[in-house]
Amino acid sequence: MMKKFLFLLLILGAAVYWGISQGDELSRNAVKSHTSSAVVAQKDSRPAEDTGVLATIKGTVSSLASGISSSGTKESNSGNPGKELPASPKSTKAEAQTLQEKWNDVAHFKPALESRVHREKFVPYDKIPDLLKKGIIATEDRRYYEHGAIDLIGVGRAAFTNYMAGETVEGGSTIAQQTVKNIFLSNERTMTRKVEELALAVQLEHNYSKDQILELYLNTIYFGHGAYGVGEASRTYFGKEPKDLDLSQCAMLAGLPQAPSAYDPIAHPQEGAKRMTTVLALMAQEGYITPEQAATAALHLWLK
Repeated sequence: MMKKFLFLLLILGAAVYWGISQGDELSRNAVKSHTSSAVVAQKDSRPAEDTGVLATIKGTVSSLASGISSSGTKESNSGNPGKELPASPKSTKAEAQTLQEKWNDVAHFKPALESRVHREKFVPYDKIPDLLKKGIIATEDRRYYEHGAIDLIGVGRAAFTNYMAGETVEGGSTIAQQTVKNIFLSNERTMTRKVEELALAVQLEHNYSKDQILELYLNTIYFGHGAYGVGEASRTYFGKEPKDLDLSQCAMLAGLPQAPSAYDPIAHPQEGAKRMTTVLALMAQEGYITPEQAATAALHLWLK
């Protein structure tokens, strides 16, 4: 028992060290095309309640969304509301792995990951709309291109933002952490599983580029309504390929991974609409779109 505890402690220490050091290195070499450090500092210091864009967009859409019936939404979308949720694609073996098998996943990370994904079903990175990528980053990991496997700043900021908003607006886990959790791990909430997640996330950042990680994430994450990956999600909810999605649809999908069942726009249209407006507001706050574009897109999905 003591050996196992010491082993897990060692992995945790290594994960935190490499996560922080990678983040420092990436921050020093961050490409200007992704973001300016001065702008990021200004945004990170902004109080969570100072989100006039979010309040304005939510207010504009709230009354419209509340009057829309579930049947009306189903007619607007091409998804099949009767589709049953499939079992998770992750093997149940993940819950029964030995310590040696878990170590092998870390030590031989890339072969272990590639054996678990089905790249023949992937939507290539360049076929995924840029607005969807930006929506995911704005919502799930706004400092994505500046940190390594772990973002301690993001964890603290997310906790504060969500507390001030009174709801879960953004998460603290990085996209790398979410990716390895989805591919390798069970949904149990234990310290052991968190240690594994951190160690695997460090390996993911070491073996794959940021764009490759984002491609993995978008092709393996659960979007609700039985849809795993952006290709299935786009066809399920909108009856089209990802490359044909508009801004409102990109925002809708970008908001789903955090709570796919709760924000499912087919099963819960009003909650889906509220979540979409939150994503649009976050995108506008990060400068990916203008507030005017956000407000127009928030209404577009329901008016068309």
